[in-house]
Amino acid sequence: MKVISIINYKGGVGKSTVTFNLGAELAAKNKKVLLIDFDGQGNLTKFSGIEENVKIKANIVDMLSSVIAKTNLEADPIYSITDNLDIIACDIRKENWSIRALSELARETILKRYLDGLKERCDYDYILIDNAPSVNLDFQNALVASDEYLIITEPEIASSDGIYTINNIIKDIKNCFNKDLKATGVVINKVQERTNFHKLMEEVIKEVWGSDVYIFKTVIPKAIAIPESEFESMPIGKYAPKSKVACTFSNLADEMLTKESC
Repeated sequence: MKVISIINYKGGVGKSTVTFNLGAELAAKNKKVLLIDFDGQGNLTKFSGIEENVKIKANIVDMLSSVIAKTNLEADPIYSITDNLDIIACDIRKENWSIRALSELARETILKRYLDGLKERCDYDYILIDNAPSVNLDFQNALVASDEYLIITEPEIASSDGIYTINNIIKDIKNCFNKDLKATGVVINKVQERTNFHKLMEEVIKEVWGSDVYIFKTVIPKAIAIPESEFESMPIGKYAPKSKVACTFSNLADEMLTKESC
């Protein structure tokens, strides 16, 4: 079971979109995947469509609160999206929880403590954590709990600023809490066709990380089908399976699996 945090300090780069569609493509390739919505905005939860199909009795906020209180809830709040693809939801209560957690001892390890128990109860190939655009306590919890991190960026100057910021935070997390934390790589999202700016973004990434981080060859194009599929609460591979962007997400999953097998 590999835990991967999907991150960037800048908002709007498409972290939730990539988490949802990459998870769906991995599931389609017979990998058992759990998505964790770790953002109080709950975009990943909305994309999944589970709010329309089931009554959510508990979510990640309840589980983290139970870790702090040292109590056990009846069951993990895991809901099925499709075959091989599950989710633990999130909602706005997470913002208040994050403030309360600041006074807790070992507050950076709360999510890790929950996932350590989850790993004993469940059998997933991947856990993908969708993070808010911040470097606060939630972000620290996610990286402490993860084996790897996947950076989502877009070919814009503001997105490159986020790369510089998170690089420094990741160094601190590795030094203080998780020395084995590794980079899955960087995915460039929302690429406009007929432009080469994503090539300049690759140069920025190489300048920050050198050869220490893998830049995925698969770049995700900007496509109107993405927000349409999210509105319909469907992964792009199901909403528009023959579209270019659906094929790209399938290729991204293939590249990740091939990279790991090398």
